[in-house]
Amino acid sequence: MQYLSEFSFNVISLEEIVSCIHENRHFPHRSVAITFDDGFKNNYDIAYPVLKVYGFKATIFLVTGYCGRNNRWQGQPAEIPELDLLQWDEIKVMASNGIDFGAHTVNHPNLAELTLKQAEDEIVDSKKEIEERLGKNISHFAYPYGGETGKLRNILKDEFQCAVSTELNVATLGSDIYSLPRIDMYYFSRNNYFTCVGTSNFSHYIRYRKFLRTLRTFI
Repeated sequence: MQYLSEFSFNVISLEEIVSCIHENRHFPHRSVAITFDDGFKNNYDIAYPVLKVYGFKATIFLVTGYCGRNNRWQGQPAEIPELDLLQWDEIKVMASNGIDFGAHTVNHPNLAELTLKQAEDEIVDSKKEIEERLGKNISHFAYPYGGETGKLRNILKDEFQCAVSTELNVATLGSDIYSLPRIDMYYFSRNNYFTCVGTSNFSHYIRYRKFLRTLRTFI
């Protein structure tokens, strides 16, 4: 966050990204959007204070059936560390202070593996609960595990302004607003490559990581 601030990046909302795509209008110069999946408690304890210091916007996608619990939902790999998730009172504090929230289903299933009715319930029920808890419209969705299909996108079009995927890439004016790509910060946790953002070296690194992801699916 310090790097984004020092080098004058524009931290924008998902709503602004969608507006630019709809209007075929260039994104603001050196712009990024910040998102967090699952709604971990450390988003409140660690990330939120830092975001406040820099005045940055962000969107947090909630697994509504597990708020106030931990991330041991059905299908969670055993090697994933057990972490606490946000309480609703923490969510309300952040929602009143510049943080947006989106839906990430009720139980974090791979939607592509469910019946269409089950998937619709997971999508719609998570949206409704957040709206009821926060008293505001929820416009953004994130696919758990990146599980998405054309039929799921049709459901989302009736409920949300946009949806984010797990595709490793940067968003462009040609991106599908119901399958927006993102850059996973995991790939920058043990190096300083993030300082190359916006350069050709950054693009080369992202392509390299995408290749390794694809390779792993065949191993």
